[in-house]
Amino acid sequence: MNTDISVPKVEEEGSAQQSQNYTYKWLAISVAAGVFVWLLPTPEALGPNGHAFLALLVTIVLLWTSEALPIGVTALLVGSGMVIFNIQPTARAWQPYTSPAVVFVFFIIMLGVMLGQTTIPNRIMAGILKLGGKNVMRLSFTLCMGSTFMAAWTHDATITIILLYAIMPMFLKMGLTPDKSNNFTKHFMFMIPLAAACGGGATFLGSGRSPVSAEMLGVITGYHIGFMEYAIYQFVPSLFLGLATFIAVWIIYPPKVKVLPAELTVEKLPPMTRNEKILAALLIVTFGMWFFTDLTKIHVSAIGGLFVVACIMFNVVSWKQCLADYPWNPIMVFGAGFSLGIAMLDTGAGEWLASQIFPIFTNAPWPLVAAGASWISAVITSFMANAAATSLLVPVMVPMADMAGTPVVPIAMAVPLATTFVLFVIGCPPTLIAYGFGYFTQWEAFKVFLFRSIVGIAVLTIAMALWYPLVGMPGNIDNMTTPATLTITGYELTVPQ
Repeated sequence: MNTDISVPKVEEEGSAQQSQNYTYKWLAISVAAGVFVWLLPTPEALGPNGHAFLALLVTIVLLWTSEALPIGVTALLVGSGMVIFNIQPTARAWQPYTSPAVVFVFFIIMLGVMLGQTTIPNRIMAGILKLGGKNVMRLSFTLCMGSTFMAAWTHDATITIILLYAIMPMFLKMGLTPDKSNNFTKHFMFMIPLAAACGGGATFLGSGRSPVSAEMLGVITGYHIGFMEYAIYQFVPSLFLGLATFIAVWIIYPPKVKVLPAELTVEKLPPMTRNEKILAALLIVTFGMWFFTDLTKIHVSAIGGLFVVACIMFNVVSWKQCLADYPWNPIMVFGAGFSLGIAMLDTGAGEWLASQIFPIFTNAPWPLVAAGASWISAVITSFMANAAATSLLVPVMVPMADMAGTPVVPIAMAVPLATTFVLFVIGCPPTLIAYGFGYFTQWEAFKVFLFRSIVGIAVLTIAMALWYPLVGMPGNIDNMTTPATLTITGYELTVPQ
């Protein structure tokens, strides 16, 4: 199992190299589409700023979808465009790029980069292979749930890279190269990234969309969800999503190999080095401090920064290599997505979009509204990074739920879970990374992704309906101003004593 893991190199290899003609074509299409939207009559309830924002948004979405420019470069166009077209004041356009949520995402990705310099991820993979054994179904289930669990505490893209690198020697020993890909390779190439994406919504550590969703909910309603509270709400539904992923991938691509060949053995790793033991200890302390931020009120970003400083101070990793291996594109997209989310609120575009949707869900039980929000999230996130999609969707879904008379917290929390249901490989880093290895086509991916979305949203709706009331999620209505208790299908007003 290879420990020489470079996140940005794999991400770049996972994105097709586009020709200049392709770039110019999609630049022209994207700009033309934005101009077309801008020339349409402005809806009375929207206003000129909101109209201009939606025109810019169409251009940005097409550029992100087509990858005509590197996604990080398009992210810079977000701030610039909002300033140039007077959609947002300069400070308001750029400040979200350095919001506490974005800074925290920077640190959790750095954590994964640091882990990539050690054998710790490979030890985890070795443990999964030992636990899974030779039976392919058992191994697949163990790997699926293990990916979901580990991604929740590191990062979904990082776990995807680590586990794909770790399982590649198994394919090669069996003579399964990309040009000889079969159900066996496709099964695991889909299982790992999709399961990791499930874990990405479980905690603030799993992906950028998790802290961004909590931050946006706080901006809109004033209700701030802490690290531990978020994990209590989301971890169990994420595990059920992992189970749904296992079922969906097994049905669409069942491996014809039922038992692994006898020559496949788990590589014996040397004892952990001093630096790896120090890093493991620092991780334990950091996780402990994150768990208690709800009590200490120390922002998770500050603890993340302290972890990075401690790692360099004790010389457990190479800072030069960290900078070289860091995937800068995603962090730029996170910042841009957060900026778009703030603009969605400030310009009234989010409320206007919500007003177009909410009549469908008026007086509907909140699980039905959550299911509808999940399907909308699946479609939107398929065309852009899931953190950016979350930043855009929460400012739409929360007002929509409020207009429909639905508790807003379960709807907002459905978004970071549902943005795992991508329909195309560009929808999230794990699937894009896996696609880059060449073991499956986009059409093969679409078949799995669509069926998984159908199964997953049904499972997610049931899991949320049962779990959220059980753990005491607020059922407050009127954008959190009227206290209420969440129930399986609705809410009960809290009567003041």
